[in-house]
Amino acid sequence: MWLELALAALLGFFWLYHYTTKQFNHFKDKGIPYLKGTFPLGSDNSWKSFTGKVSLLDIDTGAAEALPNEKVLGYFMMGQPIYVINDEELAKQILIKDFDYFMDRRVFDSKEKYFDSFLTNLKGTEWKRMRALMSGVFTSGRLKVMTKYIAEDVGANFENYIADCASKGIEVESKDAGGKMTLDSIATAGFGIQTNSFDNPKNHFRVQALTLVGHPDYQSKMAIPKAILMSIWPALGKLLGWTFMPAKPVAYFADIIKQVFEQRKISTVKRNDFIDLIVEELKKANKESTEEKTYEDDFERDAAMDTTGLSLDTGKDELELIVSNVLLFFFAGFETTSIGFSVVCHKLALFPELQDRVIDEIAKVIGDDDITYDKIQNLKYMDMFIAEAFRIANVVPAAERRCTKDYRIPGTDFTIPKDRYVKITVTDMSLSEDNFKNPQEFDPDNYLPQNNPSKFATMSFGQGPRNCIGMRYALLTLKIGLVYMLKQHRVVRSENTPDKIEKGISDLNNFKNKVYDKFEAR
Repeated sequence: MWLELALAALLGFFWLYHYTTKQFNHFKDKGIPYLKGTFPLGSDNSWKSFTGKVSLLDIDTGAAEALPNEKVLGYFMMGQPIYVINDEELAKQILIKDFDYFMDRRVFDSKEKYFDSFLTNLKGTEWKRMRALMSGVFTSGRLKVMTKYIAEDVGANFENYIADCASKGIEVESKDAGGKMTLDSIATAGFGIQTNSFDNPKNHFRVQALTLVGHPDYQSKMAIPKAILMSIWPALGKLLGWTFMPAKPVAYFADIIKQVFEQRKISTVKRNDFIDLIVEELKKANKESTEEKTYEDDFERDAAMDTTGLSLDTGKDELELIVSNVLLFFFAGFETTSIGFSVVCHKLALFPELQDRVIDEIAKVIGDDDITYDKIQNLKYMDMFIAEAFRIANVVPAAERRCTKDYRIPGTDFTIPKDRYVKITVTDMSLSEDNFKNPQEFDPDNYLPQNNPSKFATMSFGQGPRNCIGMRYALLTLKIGLVYMLKQHRVVRSENTPDKIEKGISDLNNFKNKVYDKFEAR
């Protein structure tokens, strides 16, 4: 028996060795500069990331920094060849102009009913159809109606929490505070229910939410390694029956969404949360629109698609679509908005004189009036402060796309083959004097219109048609939270406020060292 087990283990090792190393000549054969791969983890940047020396979020920038003078290069993630684009003009070409060649993201084929219907997990025409359908949910008009619920249901609770922390001199972990605010916002905007995570942080809704998004206190230690293996070897995950999302919280939230949906049909109550808005968009599907397309900014214009003649009939069950997209809204929006809040709080604490400008603007634009969507949109200096905080933190340093058909790279003899993954991570783009007036310093004035800031030089919300569809909602929630936080208080440094934010090594949803602040009454 032991002999058979030893032979099976030996055969398994040789299979793994062959599977991992069989493509190690991929870039060499194509004449593309690359980082050499070694068994079993691949190139040097992959080894550093998988062994905990640097964050997994910096795996692509690590490759670009190793070959800084190359516009196109490659590395190996275990046995998978990964292309890296390290040139700004080429990045624009791939993400926007030649988007048809790079329409898809990495697809995780898990055979999970709701996960497989996520907008982020669809490809080709199916994705294009769903993106066109869901775009109507995040328009300014929709968010304008939703602002009232976020402000009234969440903002007041958040302000009370800040006041309590200030009076007691409590040191606050800003991502945790932002997470509570974000969670309650998603509860009211996505599920049509009210929660108060500040008074009751252990409420069942929040515990299930933290389990769903993989919070360290509720996540299996194998969750991230499993996700990595499933992304590189999807067949292995399917064989072992692995799933990306824990079953219990998925069932919990799906049941809530279904109940709310059925109640709305009976009572005809309209709350204008995401459940209502998705239902409306489904009803409008395939009806010819006579409205002329308008774009609020270049970011939205770059994301536009030609949907002429495209049927919006998804062929999927209506309730399944609602559950899938509300779950995605939760899954994708919770941690990202919490991280964004923490990044901004950190810079408010480090730069009190700039915080004063944010506070002064809130007083002038909103004062003691009710918070409305239009007033939030008029907080122009706050917009610049947030954008600058995101630029400096560079929390999302790369965008990934799958090449859907052979692509000849303009100005080169290189061709990216179909089905290969491409990472766009221009290392000096956000720190270039060509893109920002004062790129090496934290300076919100970098985003003054007269300073001609680059609209493309950060990847915080992605770029092109596959950018973050929920960007407007995320920024709206963040700005409402900041208004309530700063109306009567200010953020100050505490004993544990770091000088610099560093990305998490193994936990991608948290920083290497927690970001603490304090609040003081003004």
